[in-house]
Amino acid sequence: MFNILTDPLIRIINVAGSTYPASLPETYTALIDDKVDAFPALRPHQRHAWHAFLVQLGVMAMHRDGLVDPPEDAAKWQHIIRELTSGDCPDDEPWQLVVEDITKPAFMQPPASSAEREKDYKSTVATPDELDMLVTSKNHDLKTAVATQAAPDEWLFALVTLQTMEGFSGAGNYGISRMNGGLGSRPSFTLTPSERWGGHIRRDIIALLEHRPTLLAEFPMTEGGDRLLWTLPWNGTSTETLPLNRLDPFYIEICRRIRLRSVADAQLYGIRTSTKAARIAGKELKGRTGDPWIPVNTKRDGLPLTLATGGFTYKRVIDYLTSEDWKWPALLRPLPAEQRSTKPMYLVARGMVRGQGKTEGYHERIIPLRPKTVGSAMTRRTVAVDDLGKIARERIEQVSIIQRILSHAIQVFAARGDSEKTSAEHRTLARPWLNTLDGIVDTRFFDDLQTEFESDEDERQTVRNAWLINGKDGVIDHALQTLHAAEDSLPCPAIHRYRARANAEGLFEGRIRGAKGLPFLFDTHEGGAE
Repeated sequence: MFNILTDPLIRIINVAGSTYPASLPETYTALIDDKVDAFPALRPHQRHAWHAFLVQLGVMAMHRDGLVDPPEDAAKWQHIIRELTSGDCPDDEPWQLVVEDITKPAFMQPPASSAEREKDYKSTVATPDELDMLVTSKNHDLKTAVATQAAPDEWLFALVTLQTMEGFSGAGNYGISRMNGGLGSRPSFTLTPSERWGGHIRRDIIALLEHRPTLLAEFPMTEGGDRLLWTLPWNGTSTETLPLNRLDPFYIEICRRIRLRSVADAQLYGIRTSTKAARIAGKELKGRTGDPWIPVNTKRDGLPLTLATGGFTYKRVIDYLTSEDWKWPALLRPLPAEQRSTKPMYLVARGMVRGQGKTEGYHERIIPLRPKTVGSAMTRRTVAVDDLGKIARERIEQVSIIQRILSHAIQVFAARGDSEKTSAEHRTLARPWLNTLDGIVDTRFFDDLQTEFESDEDERQTVRNAWLINGKDGVIDHALQTLHAAEDSLPCPAIHRYRARANAEGLFEGRIRGAKGLPFLFDTHEGGAE
């Protein structure tokens, strides 16, 4: 029932804005033809899980069939996907959302060794959002178990997300192998020639086909190893844990024992149980599986990135891009044709921040990259990367100088103009305003950075100065506007307000021009702004 290889279960919004249902092979065809605008049932935090699933499955199916270019017709996609499982499952069981026989696999649902094992499945899952990886028990931002009339594709996306992205969530509920620890995450940091689904999927499939030999050489995985782990029997015992050397480099894993069932009106629900151990022996690996979307920390023995609270700020992205502490994932490196292209590309960063018994936020950022940035810096040419990193770090340090001065000025205002009476409480009052300025800088940081990077050497200082101060939207201009907004908002008795404003603004102007500020901007002999 609900066979995704043959039944139109996946809703797609096409380029004309129309919604229509498609099978999985038809979905691939629409993606390769770049006719997919969106998947209306897909929730934002599920995007990378679905993207990675489509890419990994597509690469394995194409590799097995000896293809180097993605097929353009649904019949071919159906054939090469079916061939991944047809030997042991001739009736498409691994591609059906519901298979009543628990000794046979269902889509992203492992079989048990015998029918008696069905008694293990004692917990009922009423809705796909209850199955999902998000921790929403407190019902604050997202309510739990609200998708009571869910369509099959909502269950499909929830299954893919849970089985390929989930971490540790209590005894008997182990996480995936592709993250550093049970409270880690599986972020994505990749290039794409297009913000559209199809361009990104096609590019990553082609790139990973080329990357396959490297993975086999660098990691203890096996050509012809297990690919789709939901097709293997699993009773949840510790003796069934799979070693990495048994797996294909692009294996699609599962981490939970769950089965879907349907009632008379074709509505789905789930049943699930716990396990005694993780499906893959990943405790010692700590996520070192060669995931092509995740940066790894070279100073920490190649541990994969675990996204921290705050997500992909400009400071963190610059660190991931230019610091020697981080090794780029395979899909962040431009393909040869992309290095020579005159078209822009995009850096796509996605990730969930996981906490102890909670979800601390989903983060997504798309950064347009100009051809010179892609063709030089993004190819990991040492000189270009050092150049881009040097410019970025200088800019970050100058923003920090401005923020420190802004903080001092706001503290003086909050202390009624008395610089001798600033306190920790006043520093706390200033902090949100520093975050406001940081957010303003963040929105344009990469565009402004690339403008300076692309400029001739003798023009870069002029470009930098205009970024810092130009009388309207330079960083210093925004800092002054932020100071004025803080003065209008923070409490200060009317009798002290004039003095507090004058002293705060005088301090800001004096320090920004001082030796520990940015004095070169105000020295006309150096070509700076007055």
